[in-house]
Amino acid sequence: MDFVNALKSDPFSFMLIDVFTDKVFGGSKLTFFPFAGKMSRALMQSIAKEMGSGETAFADISDNGTGTIHLFTPSVSILATDLALIGATCAVDELGLLADSTGFKWLSDDGEHSVQIEETESGKRYSTSHLKADFIGQYYKRSSVAKALGLVEQDISITGLPCEIVSTGLPIHIVPVGTLAAVEKISIKHSACHDIVEDLGFGDMFVFVCDSENPGVDIHCRFFAHGFGIPEDPASGTACSALMAYLVKHRLVATTSDVHITCEQGMEIGQPSRLYLSAKIVAGEASEISVGGECVVVGFGKLTSRISS
Repeated sequence: MDFVNALKSDPFSFMLIDVFTDKVFGGSKLTFFPFAGKMSRALMQSIAKEMGSGETAFADISDNGTGTIHLFTPSVSILATDLALIGATCAVDELGLLADSTGFKWLSDDGEHSVQIEETESGKRYSTSHLKADFIGQYYKRSSVAKALGLVEQDISITGLPCEIVSTGLPIHIVPVGTLAAVEKISIKHSACHDIVEDLGFGDMFVFVCDSENPGVDIHCRFFAHGFGIPEDPASGTACSALMAYLVKHRLVATTSDVHITCEQGMEIGQPSRLYLSAKIVAGEASEISVGGECVVVGFGKLTSRISS
């Protein structure tokens, strides 16, 4: 508790957390300031740029099992993400500040978010819930998508599935590919992405195949997110929630009352991640979509006291 009190007295103390993994240096990194208090938004943005993580979160944790959270990439403020909510809740748990061992509530700029906590055989799993999916439309230019991925059109067309934009809070361009080998050899062609940007307004692509490198995994995926300043994202909770809705719509999973699948991601960039998805099926559609994963607290640090809040 003395350690926690020391952290509370210093808004510039931070934690490094690897999210959607049970191994150090796997998953996606979150830099988390647990007691940022009244730090200005401008300073938060400057710190996020300096830290260089894909996401940096600043929190103010109360004593009643809730907290506020603000989230930044190195360049912009963003709304709450699975990565930040799950990683931040793991940090609160690590600090012994959970009022309820089954969950935690965060208040962000876009409202209240609950994170559920459950004990599994491999450790604690933290999960968030998503809105019912909105199927925005299909993208029929498979040749353009294949060219942007450095593939041939048949790598996509062989699946018989559409490239489709699906949102459970953020529009995701989902791209099916027929083989694991094709997914693994993807090489983004930035000039070819411009054609997609002109059509859709964004060129990010979430690629998946119904195969895996590891046993016990259902889906292998990759997310190329240049629109967010991330060449390749090692773990994508929001994209996976959209994928769950897509899989149910196109009957790629058993549409019983409850569906559970496991996705692997980040393998090709040396940051292996594992995401656990679940949904209830109502009238043939996915609802109550949940995305969960494990976390590892890598370490603690602090910025110089010369910084002014």
